[in-house]
Amino acid sequence: MTAKQRAYDSVQTKETILLHAKALFSQKGYKGVSISDICTATGLSKGSIYHHFKNKEDLFVHLAEAAFMDSWKDWDTRSVRFSSAVEKLYAYSELFADNVDLSLTKAGEDFIATTGADSEAVQKFGAIIAGYVQRFEEMIREGIERGEFKQQESGEMAFALLSCYSGLANNSRFMDKENAKRMYRKMTDILLDGIRK
Repeated sequence: MTAKQRAYDSVQTKETILLHAKALFSQKGYKGVSISDICTATGLSKGSIYHHFKNKEDLFVHLAEAAFMDSWKDWDTRSVRFSSAVEKLYAYSELFADNVDLSLTKAGEDFIATTGADSEAVQKFGAIIAGYVQRFEEMIREGIERGEFKQQESGEMAFALLSCYSGLANNSRFMDKENAKRMYRKMTDILLDGIRK
């Protein structure tokens, strides 16, 4: 086997671990999943898992990072079609409605509660979340700078808006996609009433 083949196999193995771990964490929460469960799901040994990840915490942080990176790649592709921050906010709400994965969000809450706020893994997870809010803040700041939104602290506004979308996600999980999208659009109408200049 060549070095290139080994590298490809290593990447494939890591992706397999992340895929199965995501499904397990989504179903059982963070606390309900063991490395043995991941071994069973992937057909890999503990040694293979630990070759790629230091421990379960490290695996979960990698999973969160990959999920947020994928989300922003999707957003970067979509957002170039819109010229105003208002249009981007509506488009973002639709993307949020399409891609919200509450089961993994709940696993994140479980991860923080189980692992402890002072742990290195939770600090890394917090930095990923902060980066997510910061990216969203860029859109809000753009709206303020263009005069579309009221002059307010953009970080607080971004956090408040994302919290509203997350709260709606908790309450719309039993709706079909079209009704959920309609509710996200309605929520965006309400939010814009409060921030539009």
